[in-house]
Amino acid sequence: MQAAPDHRKHVRLFEKWESRQKVILFADVVGSARLFKTDDDEVIRAWLSFVEYLKERLLPDHQGRLVKTMGDGILAEIADATEAVRFAMRLSSELEQVNSHLPPDHRLLVRIGIDTGDVITTGDDDLYGSHVNIAARLMALARPGEIVASAGVRDALASELDAEFEDMGDCHLKNVAELVRAFRVHPVGTHPNIVPMLRSEDLFPTIAVIPFTPRSRSRDHYALGEVLAEELIVALSRSTELSVISRLSTTGFRHRNTSLPEISRTLKADFVLSGAYSGDEKRVILDVELADARSGRVIWSDRLSEEVPALLSDTSAIYQFAKNCQAAIIRSEVQRALSRPMQTLDAYSLLMSAIGLIYRLSRRHFEYAAQMLDELISRSSSQPATALAWKAKWHVLAVQQGWTASPGRETALALNCTQTALDLDPTNVTALVSEGFALTNLAHQLDKAERRYNMALEYNPNYPMGRLLRGTLFAFRGQGDEAMRDTELALHLSPIDPYRYFYLSLAASACIAAENYERALELADRSLRSNRAHTSTLRAKAVAEMRLGKSSEAQKTVRELLERQPGLTVSDWLKNSPSAPFQIGKDFAETLSLAGLPP
Repeated sequence: MQAAPDHRKHVRLFEKWESRQKVILFADVVGSARLFKTDDDEVIRAWLSFVEYLKERLLPDHQGRLVKTMGDGILAEIADATEAVRFAMRLSSELEQVNSHLPPDHRLLVRIGIDTGDVITTGDDDLYGSHVNIAARLMALARPGEIVASAGVRDALASELDAEFEDMGDCHLKNVAELVRAFRVHPVGTHPNIVPMLRSEDLFPTIAVIPFTPRSRSRDHYALGEVLAEELIVALSRSTELSVISRLSTTGFRHRNTSLPEISRTLKADFVLSGAYSGDEKRVILDVELADARSGRVIWSDRLSEEVPALLSDTSAIYQFAKNCQAAIIRSEVQRALSRPMQTLDAYSLLMSAIGLIYRLSRRHFEYAAQMLDELISRSSSQPATALAWKAKWHVLAVQQGWTASPGRETALALNCTQTALDLDPTNVTALVSEGFALTNLAHQLDKAERRYNMALEYNPNYPMGRLLRGTLFAFRGQGDEAMRDTELALHLSPIDPYRYFYLSLAASACIAAENYERALELADRSLRSNRAHTSTLRAKAVAEMRLGKSSEAQKTVRELLERQPGLTVSDWLKNSPSAPFQIGKDFAETLSLAGLPP
């Protein structure tokens, strides 16, 4: 009589089971029935030796363990999806070394299936659960030498960095009730890279912010690095002079020891910001460095030490950090441009350097900026719209600074630049705003200029320079409330702009139109702290001071104005000011006269 089966062993086994999230990998030898039935046992010995190598060396290298062997296959668990895919690719490549010693018709080819999810581990370290079954069924979809993974594995990896994926669609798997999305996994570089169709003359430098690394390896600390990187990306994205890689693209480099050239090549980034931090939930100390991907040189480094709650609730420290970062890029580009032949500079270096030199408002650098823009325009074989738009701004500022003997000629040249740019690209926001700038400040055609600004802001309502210059147009007409609304929004939209002094200056003029002289003086003073060479700011400051009853301060400001713009008179200002036909312009001129500007 047969004894009843003893279930006590199995009960004891499952008393120690636990559920954990793991990555499950199945691999088996294709055609093993044929290979392992040969009279020559060389293939069997090669496979068994290779399995032992996987167990002792390869799997531990990738944070995995061999669960069991099944003659012609293996079942393994690995803690991380990235490591699982790396192991699968390494398994295939290492097996090629084994095959090099076997006859061609005895080559070992494996197919691999990978899934991730909660699995049950029992007392004997075996694995159970639906994801174990799915990994086995995914393996059955693979052709010889292929890796097939689930969508869960795909989502856990950084595409184009860890691997390339080929979507197989929703697949019916044996003994699996629901459809399973499957992907073939290929090594990086298997397929040609798709390059965005961007015009080099319209590009600004691209910066990538890599999630910051905790000095403590506590899992609780990793999230803060992601949050800090996200806040800096948001802040940098407010700049109109930078292209910023998205966080979802840079997060693939989290916790990786990846070289700067590899990051730059993968993300197409010109500059890379990275760093490490320490602290706890109360305070964080973040050390960052900004590297130029072309040279590998660190061009800026800084330390941020803040209370965490304050840092996350008040973004001013983050925005100041971002502003310093952008300023470092511009300084680096300007220094590079001034020390190298113009013909050797990249397009974005020419554009960034030209913008930086324009806003220095140094006569010598201003003239060199024009040469750089001309080089960029001549180099661009098609659609140099952005460079033309900036050359138009150059002509306007040349008149405003009094650096031209022929304002009429500068007007014609500025409008020729913008019209050419808009013929090439009618929706180019920078060109539309530049034409509005020229029509306002040089041609004094305010209605036509307003239409240009309105069109630009329809395309991009958050374009800060468009808001700023439209607000200035309203100020010229005496529409104070509208002027302040647009210029204050422009200040909000440009918190890290390296040329913020220009925004502050024009916002001060808007406040004068709104008769808010205290605010006008505050903005003018802040602007002059950054750049005292902007003569428009000095005029606005003098008027604000005079109307606040600070006549001696206003006279001092006018004396500084005349040092920077000798020979300026009230009549000259009226002749060149768009506000001259309006009462606000007449009142402004009278106040300048009272402050000491010659008639």
